[in-house]
Parts: sequence; C-alpha cells; structure tokens
Amino acid sequence: MALALTVTGVAAPGAPGATAASASTGSSSFGLADPSTVQAIDGTYVTYGTTVGSGAGPRCGAQSGVTLYVPFLNHGSGDTVGMSDCVAGDALPSGPGSWAVDNGAIWAPGVTQFNGKYYMYYTATKAGTGQKCIGLATSGGAKSPFTNKGIWACPGGGRWAIDANPFVANGKLYVAYRDDAITSHPETGISIVQVGSDGFALWNTRRDALKSTDLVWDTINDSGTTHVIENPSIFVGGSGHYYLLFSGNNWNSARYSTGIADCGPNPIPSTRCTLLKDGANQPYFGYTGSGGLGPYRGLPGNHTGPGAMAAFYTEGNRRCVVWAWYDTATGKRHPIIGELKLDSSGFYVE
Repeated sequence: MALALTVTGVAAPGAPGATAASASTGSSSFGLADPSTVQAIDGTYVTYGTTVGSGAGPRCGAQSGVTLYVPFLNHGSGDTVGMSDCVAGDALPSGPGSWAVDNGAIWAPGVTQFNGKYYMYYTATKAGTGQKCIGLATSGGAKSPFTNKGIWACPGGGRWAIDANPFVANGKLYVAYRDDAITSHPETGISIVQVGSDGFALWNTRRDALKSTDLVWDTINDSGTTHVIENPSIFVGGSGHYYLLFSGNNWNSARYSTGIADCGPNPIPSTRCTLLKDGANQPYFGYTGSGGLGPYRGLPGNHTGPGAMAAFYTEGNRRCVVWAWYDTATGKRHPIIGELKLDSSGFYVE
C-alpha cells in the first residue's frame, strides 16, 4: 500500500490520481472488526463485523444495552456505498449456536448472496474446548435474522479453522478460509473449497491456496508464537485471474497488513497462489509510517494496522474492498471502504 490516497481524494506523493468515482467514504467511528460488506435486497449496503459488547454504541436500530453477536452497519444505496457511524442491528441475535460456547463471541462473519439466499460463515469457540471453528447460518435477507445451520469446519487435533469468506464464481459458491489443518504449529494456511446448495463444503474440492511458509513478513517483530496469515478474500482481476487478499502479522499492531496472491484462472487453484510483487518479503498493502512493514502500496487515510480486507461489488459492478484498521491509541478497529482499481503498476485502492 505504498501508493496511498487520502480519504478526501487528494493523492499522496506517488499515488495514482483520485477520481470523482472513488468509492472511498472514510472510516467509520464505530468500532467494528473483521468487516464483510454485501448489498441488501433493498439496494442498501450492509457491513457485518465481530461481536461487540452491551456498551458499544452508538446504535441506530440495534437494541441498546445488549451484546450484538453479529453487529451490522447499514449505509449507502444503489451504486453509492456510503458508510455509517452507528450500528443498525444484529444479524445473528441467537448467538453462535449449540455447537459453540454459550454466549461466546463471534469472529469475522463473511456473507454473500447466492441463489436468492444469504450465506454467513462465522468463527466461534467449540463448546468444551478452546478450539476456534467455523459455523454456517443462512437468511432470506441481509438484515433479517440469520438461522444457524450448525458447525461447518472444525479440524481434528484442535487445529483452528477461522475467517471464512464466501464468494460466487461461474454460478457456484466457494469459501476461502484460514485452515490450520494444512500446516503444523506454528504455521498457518489458507484453503479454498466449493460448497453445495446447502452451504456445506464439498471437501473433495478443497485445495491449499497459501501457507505462512510462503512469506516472512508475517513474523517480523511478531509478539506471538503463531505465524499468522488469515482473513482471506477472493476477487477477480483484469486478467480474469482469481486473486487472494489475506492478512498477516499481529492484528493489534501497526504491522498488521494485507497481501495479494494470484491464484490463476480458476476459483480453486491447481497449485498454491503466487504472491504479487515482492510479496514474500513485504505486504502489498499496509501502513507506510514508522512501525509499518514497508508495504508496496498504502491505503486511503494511511491508518495503522490495515487488515481483514474483503472484496465486494457494487450495484454498478465496481470492485470495492472493506477493511479494518487498528487505532493504537484506543485499541479499537474501525471499518473503511474503498474502490479496488488496477493501473500499470498493479492494484491500488482509492
């Protein structure tokens, strides 16, 4: 992210020029981690995120004084994405389901629309364990309460499956997710799998997309013991190839950053995806100031710790991304939206 645009549309030194069509709306003041954005049936946009506590606010439609398991912001309309500073509701008010820890937090809900239904893949803690696994919920509307369908992925040996992000390609539904079952500690990995009409995985289609051993920047000044790559999301580039967005390093630091890898012409890669630019040694997008990891390009606002970037498309088929940045002063993460574009030097966001 070394080519940064400010949110007001003024190009930073070396950045591509901003245009009036920019989808960047500025960061929301509401603290919402691990965002995922879809368009609702009424044409507005819905951005979901990780569980917030009873005191989180402001709220504009969401019940006050209660935990919101999958809080969502409602904003924009048509081809104008917009942004909101208040939480409009809870998409999963019943919580993570009987398979998970009662009243436990939900992480990183990923949502898409497929064949007239909305599919949500979310992370929770398996009951009686400390293991993070993925659950599935569905709904007829983006803002209607989702119904739990049960556990979706929970590897053996206590390895984690988290951060599932669904996408539609060639009339089929797929899910990219962090899959620690394809590695051993301290490494992590990312898998892609096709799913059936019920939303559950067709496991014989699963393939490795990336492993933490493919890069080194995920461990630079790392304060933990795990080599973290996570929060995958797939988008289609100008070449017709499928590209993988992913996050790495510590989420609660200025170092948290975003990589991009080319996965080839098919939704499920035949071999592991190829990191763009010098992607083994530096993130593609990240904070360009002191404490960052020297990314290839910056992002609108040049905020610290930009990660959990997820792709979505507008009503007019503009390719956009939503991500969260980490406020090192307050310890909160905030969602922000921009348009993902391509020039002769590669992908950039404005």
